Amino acid sequence: MHRVFASTGAFIGRPNGRDFRLIGELAPKVRCDGFELMFYEDWYGLEKEISDFLTTLGIGFPTFHCEKKIGELLAQEKFDEALEKFEANCLVAQSIGSKILILHLWNGIISDTNIEANFSAYPKLAHVAERYGLVLTAENVIAHSSSPLALCKRLLEAYPDACLTYDTKMAQFDLENEKAFSEENLHIWQNVRHMHLNDRAGGYRDWSSIRALNIGEGEVDFNGVFSGLKKVGYLGDFTVEANSFTTDGVPDLEALSRSVEKVKMLIEKHL
Repeated sequence: MHRVFASTGAFIGRPNGRDFRLIGELAPKVRCDGFELMFYEDWYGLEKEISDFLTTLGIGFPTFHCEKKIGELLAQEKFDEALEKFEANCLVAQSIGSKILILHLWNGIISDTNIEANFSAYPKLAHVAERYGLVLTAENVIAHSSSPLALCKRLLEAYPDACLTYDTKMAQFDLENEKAFSEENLHIWQNVRHMHLNDRAGGYRDWSSIRALNIGEGEVDFNGVFSGLKKVGYLGDFTVEANSFTTDGVPDLEALSRSVEKVKMLIEKHL
């Protein structure tokens, strides 16, 4: 059965100081099947405190989103620092019972400017994740020199067993949601282990519009995406990451819950 999770990054962020303790107060108010922990760079050095706190809450964290700047360190060829931080992420993920890791293998302004360096690190990262009982997945993150789909395909050419997380908002940036289900790209779905479902407004490669929106607030054709998922026989779970803060910086947990419920309706309709 497909499960639908909510990202803690949807309601723990800059507006509330990235205070992980708020997860205990806010998470129970979200109607979902579990959570994806978004790990922030502010949290290094607090790994044990965070793990100890989260394990007392009695809620599940099946998926774990690694801190995003690891990919930037890889592109700068700061491999030792990247590996050290990645292992810290793995330790927290293991301690809270996560099974799938999501990594921005390329990320930020530096993005894919030195992509071979990022790719070269993938086997070692996957091996570290495996030691912690985790499955590492590279996300189809937007890029400067290429497109998410093209980079995912290049990764699989180099490492056919590499695993992926597919994000609808990231794909929409390059108008790739429909293209991803074309005959020439169907092979990537053998490697997709998780899905991020987020909406997006804005035109093709519009860098001023990269905010993750709640389902139905943007231009993603979710019926088309789910028809494609039925076509490829997708069996995994989903996470809604949509930024769910009001303009006043208050978490809008009802909006997030409605997005989760819309995803469940799409699952029932298509899968």
